[in-house]
Amino acid sequence: MTEKSAKDGIKPVIITADSRESRSGIALKLQNLPGVSLEQAELTSGDYLIGPGVAVERKAASDFVISLMEGRLFDQLARMAIEHERAIVLVEGNIYETRSAISPESLDGALSYISLLSGASLIHSPSLARTPYILHRMALHVQHGLGYELPLRAGKPKGPAAAQYILEGLPSVGPKLAQVLLAHFGSPRAVFAATREELLQVKGLGPKSADTIIAALS
Repeated sequence: MTEKSAKDGIKPVIITADSRESRSGIALKLQNLPGVSLEQAELTSGDYLIGPGVAVERKAASDFVISLMEGRLFDQLARMAIEHERAIVLVEGNIYETRSAISPESLDGALSYISLLSGASLIHSPSLARTPYILHRMALHVQHGLGYELPLRAGKPKGPAAAQYILEGLPSVGPKLAQVLLAHFGSPRAVFAATREELLQVKGLGPKSADTIIAALS
């Protein structure tokens, strides 16, 4: 984490990536996200450690299917359960569009097993490009908590709460910065339409954060 990130009020996180993950390019993208301190090591299980005792196994759609057919997936889940307090399987892409011989019903069963019987959590990423942002968000939640209290009511947030909720989906934007952005621009729509120069006029938002937001909205 840089001094500039600290001044911008960005919460620091430490993420450890398995050295074999360097081929994916995710580690490099993580390293360039504001507030991220990236460490690399040879992990015996999982591809990323996003907090104390929390490991993430990243599976591209094709790798998920192959590891399922070869039986490696269940061995990996078992090892993660032994070595970490929490195990998360991040599935990247659409496993039903891999042109494999495995049936959709078998894929259904694998997803159900992971979610309900293995003790691991299952999360989906639409693409390799989106995965670094998902890992960053999970690391923030593990290491700093949600940052605000969820309202104890049914239904989606409405009014200002809904607008803040939308902006918090942007990388590097937590509850406080979301409130500042709303106060400055008036609405999420105006934030999404803002140029880099306009974002830099927001108090507490530095160049790196502005670039990250622009990149996510491009």
